[in-house]
Order: sequence, then structure tokens, then C-alpha cells
Amino acid sequence: MYERVGGGASAGCMEEAAVPRGHVPVLVGTDHGAVQRFVVPVRLFRDPCMAALLDMGAQEFGYRHQGVLRIPCDVDHFRRVVGVITTAAAPPR
Repeated sequence: MYERVGGGASAGCMEEAAVPRGHVPVLVGTDHGAVQRFVVPVRLFRDPCMAALLDMGAQEFGYRHQGVLRIPCDVDHFRRVVGVITTAAAPPR
């Protein structure tokens, strides 16, 4: 799963929060919408859907972007992608 930290705040005024081991902080959003900070488990980045989102970030910000990882997509879209990944990875009942 993922955890939203500092939801709703803009990227410039977010407080730094501790990132648990095995997780990565990510800023999600576009210049036209709200940017939110998420703490994402590293294991989710193995999924091709998440790789596509990372590729979007690389195309917009470059591979040498410094600072927090940024994904330039709608926050709701990011939540849906993470939801699909975590549902698919869940053990069958």
C-alpha cells in the first residue's frame, strides 16, 4: 500500500516527514493541479504501470532531476494506478 503524507499541501510548503525503510517519497501532480506527497513502497515500482508513470516524470523533468521524485500526473490517476497494483498483488482469498 501507499501512504499519503501532507495531503493537499503544495510542494513548496510541505513539512518533511520521516520515510520508512523500503519506501520512497514521491510528489504527484501537475502544474495545473494540486501537488501531493506520497510515501510509496519500493516494491510497487516493479510494476509496468508505475514504470510508465516514472517514464513520464523522466520525460518532463529529466533523469538528472535533483530532489524528490516527481510524477507529473493527476493525483486521482496516481491513486487508481496504485490501487490496481496493490489489488493485483494481494494474495487470493
